[in-house]
Amino acid sequence: MAKSGVVHIVHHIDTEGPLHEPLSGTFSRIEQLFGITIDAPRTRESLQQMRSGKLLGEDTSVIEGVKKLLDPRLMSLYSTWEEIDAMLRVITSSRFRGELPDSFGGGWIFNWHVLCQAGFETNETGKDLGYLKIFNHYEALLKETGSLQDRIHWHFHPISFFREAHISATSYENSYPELHQVLCRRLIDKKWFPVVNRAGFHTERPDSNWFLEQWMPFDASNQALSGAREVQGDAVHGRFGDWSGAPDDWSIYHPDLYDWRKKGALNRSVARALNLNARMRNITEDELEKAFKAAADGAHVYVGITNHDFRDMAREIRDFREMLRAVSGKFPSVQYKFSEAVEAFRAVLGYAGEEKLEFGCTIAGNVLTVTREKGEFFGPQPYLAIKTKDGRYFHDNFDFGEFKQTYFYTFDRYTIPLEKVETAAVASNDKYGNTAIKFISSS
Repeated sequence: MAKSGVVHIVHHIDTEGPLHEPLSGTFSRIEQLFGITIDAPRTRESLQQMRSGKLLGEDTSVIEGVKKLLDPRLMSLYSTWEEIDAMLRVITSSRFRGELPDSFGGGWIFNWHVLCQAGFETNETGKDLGYLKIFNHYEALLKETGSLQDRIHWHFHPISFFREAHISATSYENSYPELHQVLCRRLIDKKWFPVVNRAGFHTERPDSNWFLEQWMPFDASNQALSGAREVQGDAVHGRFGDWSGAPDDWSIYHPDLYDWRKKGALNRSVARALNLNARMRNITEDELEKAFKAAADGAHVYVGITNHDFRDMAREIRDFREMLRAVSGKFPSVQYKFSEAVEAFRAVLGYAGEEKLEFGCTIAGNVLTVTREKGEFFGPQPYLAIKTKDGRYFHDNFDFGEFKQTYFYTFDRYTIPLEKVETAAVASNDKYGNTAIKFISSS
């Protein structure tokens, strides 16, 4: 009999900080999502009536959709850092992490996909705007709580046309200035470069597919579901996270150049991550059983689950743990492990002991040369970030020498004169999720 594989439970958190939805915003969202007009006062009493199916007309799909949207657990949001931090100190404690040990005696692990709320001009929902603000908050809190088993990962919300912080968008192309500001500041100021992506609004498109393929080897964004899809008013016609056609069996795949949902020849590895408690695409016992069945047949399996830090994560995790108890009890020979994302990707993909990426950087005159020494760059070029002496951040492409071996960058009047540069940083991952970073000072 073949030895059973391990089910890796990987908890991805879209880490976005405080969120407040005004009462008027809730009514507007319902009307927009379901294409209806609510002929009732904008009051909490009216919301309560709608939870009971009233004030919504006769369309049963609208009634059920609104009732689901208004589930008190979905409507309960943490609108201040004080509320979030109180919850975080509970769930990062050793007591909470160890309430249900995994098969190896390990406790719960969090993968914090930290967002920078930047580039917006309006802020109706009270988000904490600014580069590095949420990153710095979580970096400090994880240090304070001794959460060394956790790791910060990548999350990005494309910017809407009118730069409204509460509006979802899908275009990386329209967001490149903010996108590169985030990357440059994290690389130079925090000595950090992303390895694992969680798609903002669960959505990828050709532009984000190609961008991620340049820099990030791992991507936990697939939300494909077998059978009938749960589609609500704002998600019809493939809008906001349509993963139809992607693998729904928990397998990790390499995406296609033009359709990120299809298996293809790109280098990035895409895993599946279903919601813990959302309006749609939630993890269920049936979906979890698929993972345990695959492991029983000998496969190592990546089970991604995801939610947000502005909700009661303690309750959502405990609900999932009960599901995990029930399903794992049906497969006593299958082990499961709470895992950090990079470690889980490596385990499932069979990466172990490979040569790590190393490269060197030298400056001769005004030319920076980057030379591969060991391993291999993940994408076509490393990432270049520049900080000027007057505090501005820039990203630029390299000039190519021998492909994936040598790169050049000239500091002059056509780019940035070297005497104006405070710091430059070069970073790259390899396909195994190892990161190499080099810093260059002009002084």
